[in-house]
Amino acid sequence: MTKGKNGQQRALEIIESVKAWIKERNIRLDWHEYAYNNRINRSVLAEELDFAMRACTQNKNLRAILDECDTRWFKSEAADKTAHEAARERAQGQTSRISSENSELQKRIVELEVENRQLRLELNGFKEQQALLECGAAGFKL
Repeated sequence: MTKGKNGQQRALEIIESVKAWIKERNIRLDWHEYAYNNRINRSVLAEELDFAMRACTQNKNLRAILDECDTRWFKSEAADKTAHEAARERAQGQTSRISSENSELQKRIVELEVENRQLRLELNGFKEQQALLECGAAGFKL
């Protein structure tokens, strides 16, 4: 296949085979099988289409085609993933903030319960004093 062809002819041949491969991926919708880190896995592509992987970096036209496919196929997924991670981080921050606020409220509840007990004891003491004043103590008359 490559015998008797110069580098430019081989580059054009590779570009045509990659375009056909891309067209096939678009028909089959199976580009996810070739994904690596939100990009087309260049080594798998090169092996499948029988060309050297360095062509993906040396051939500007091929690199542009692959970058365009990366953007078209995987950019929205990367944006969705980024948005999902940001939402998860916000949720974790909100959870820790709410947990902190909840802890503070629980401490405040304990303080109020202690204060309530003290005030009830004082109230009972005042009620006893009032009863003594109203009825008089045994043996004492007002």
